[in-house]
Amino acid sequence: MVHSANPAKATERPACRTLDPMHSKGFWATIALGVLTATLLAVGLSGPAAAAPGVTAGRIGPGTQLVTAGRSCTANFVFRDAQHRVFVGYAASCATRTPAGAAGTCARSLPQGTVVRLADRGRTLGYGALRYSSFRSLRRAGVTDAASCAADDFALVEIRGAARRRVSPAVPYWGGPTGVADLPAAGATVFGLARPSAAARTIPRAGQVSTVSTSIAAVTTLLPGTRAERGSGFLDESGRAVGILTSSAASGENSVVGLAGAIAFARHHGVPGLRVVSGGAFSGAAVL
Repeated sequence: MVHSANPAKATERPACRTLDPMHSKGFWATIALGVLTATLLAVGLSGPAAAAPGVTAGRIGPGTQLVTAGRSCTANFVFRDAQHRVFVGYAASCATRTPAGAAGTCARSLPQGTVVRLADRGRTLGYGALRYSSFRSLRRAGVTDAASCAADDFALVEIRGAARRRVSPAVPYWGGPTGVADLPAAGATVFGLARPSAAARTIPRAGQVSTVSTSIAAVTTLLPGTRAERGSGFLDESGRAVGILTSSAASGENSVVGLAGAIAFARHHGVPGLRVVSGGAFSGAAVL
């Protein structure tokens, strides 16, 4: 069952000391983890030898695989709306009629109600239904240019029935989200999840914001991105949900869309009262 926190408390910053981004414990812990993971992958393993604390097999939430029309992406956060429906979010570019060559090409969305398979390393956990796509809402509003779609690449999958009992809003390894915030300034550290392949478990990954505009940030990470990670979320140094991974490159350069603006647009285009569900306390120090 999903438990939502008091909205007033969800935006409070945790009482913890923030270090310089490139010297934060979480950033360097993730670098060390990335090196270890790369070594394990080189010898044919798919991730850490044991699950890190806070990772529960069979949960549905941040990091869950969302398979839509054969394409595997990754859930970012858990959401509720004014009707108390429960959703997991990902990128709208994961649910289009034709594969998008790049995030934000404003491809036509798959219809509402499209079945989405929920999985953990290929094992089916249940099924959800596509209920909202920013691409569909933008088109209805008469907006079709690629730049506008690139700045709002967000979709919601409704979780119903027995699958709701598996939902957990906490971000594996890191904890949180503790609320929602705008994209942080250049130089800030952000915290997310990596998936080396569609069949691998998620692992913690930190990155640094290199450039940022109102709606999109470029984030540099040590671990290169994969297509399977599209849709996953990023937290800021206070554990607040700030962004959605919409494209990545082998160089470690990632495009991240601002979550706050995407939520605000969704509230006015079919999902009234949409909010992120709190995942509890956050720590920027991931461990094996």
